Amino acid sequence: MKNHKNLRIGVIGVGTMGQHHVRIVSNTPGVTLAGLYDPDAARAAEICSRHGCVSFTDLDALLDRCDAVCIASPTVTHLDLGKKCLERKLHVLMEKPLAHDPASAAELVDLAAKAGVVLMVGHVERYNPAVIKLMETLKGSSEEIISVDCRRLAPFDGSRCIDADVLYDLMIHDVDLALEIANSSVLNVTASGRPVFSDKTDVAYARIEFENRAVAVFWTGKCSPKKVRTITVTTPRMFLVADTLDKTLMMHTAEQLPAMDDGICLMGNIRAEQIAVPDEEPLRSELEDFFRAIKGEAAPIVHGQRALAAMETLDLLSRSIAAGGKILEPETSSN
Repeated sequence: MKNHKNLRIGVIGVGTMGQHHVRIVSNTPGVTLAGLYDPDAARAAEICSRHGCVSFTDLDALLDRCDAVCIASPTVTHLDLGKKCLERKLHVLMEKPLAHDPASAAELVDLAAKAGVVLMVGHVERYNPAVIKLMETLKGSSEEIISVDCRRLAPFDGSRCIDADVLYDLMIHDVDLALEIANSSVLNVTASGRPVFSDKTDVAYARIEFENRAVAVFWTGKCSPKKVRTITVTTPRMFLVADTLDKTLMMHTAEQLPAMDDGICLMGNIRAEQIAVPDEEPLRSELEDFFRAIKGEAAPIVHGQRALAAMETLDLLSRSIAAGGKILEPETSSN
């Protein structure tokens, strides 16, 4: 890391997500917003006027002043921008997905390893306080995972992520979470989907079976008038529902389980509990994780290799959709 008192962070792309990177970096102690770059000069000027920062018309000039960058540009630009930054040995926080296909994502992972820098991917749902509490609750239990049910629906918005279908725009969050929760290699997948308002897949239904017999199902769409973001996990004893919009976690627990040998055939003593969830901004927590990783304090929650595993699973699901819902098995396992 270059010898400066504060980490110098640049932001590339100031659209829907990038504007919030600028906002948070500009008011975080211990880091300095080196500036931003966006090919839309009017948009760049607008964001600079809000936060009193510098906009660069030449990307290299910005990178010369940075220790790390947040890349929040369209997915199709991720490979080229990522390579440019990693070859300069800059730490990179890439908004999801890591790249437009697994091969390009793998190239970025390899480049980061060779450069010895942090490559982190912005799976921001990992930092939602309801998800954090869900993960903590599951880790505090020795229960096996039976199923994961992920529902992520949103109204169609043609102004953002128009270069990515619903899998790479939305479902990627839940696939990443399901891989972490199941903690097992993928056995097979099946999926179906169709366009609704665009020329890409706008709604998809998918199923992943894991080698440990856990099953994850996904209903994802960007064509719904109602927003829904829930993750439901079942174990033999627990039923947990995390709502990442409301930032809530509800847990139902059976204190008595069926034991046929003893003539007990029903679950008993079932109690419901609302788990306390702090009110924290996920993107701020994500950026703080990035800064800690740069300082060598801890590995980021979603490093490049972990993001690549999610992309490889998404690619398998995409191929299943193209094959009319055919059940497919991974050629190799990255989990």
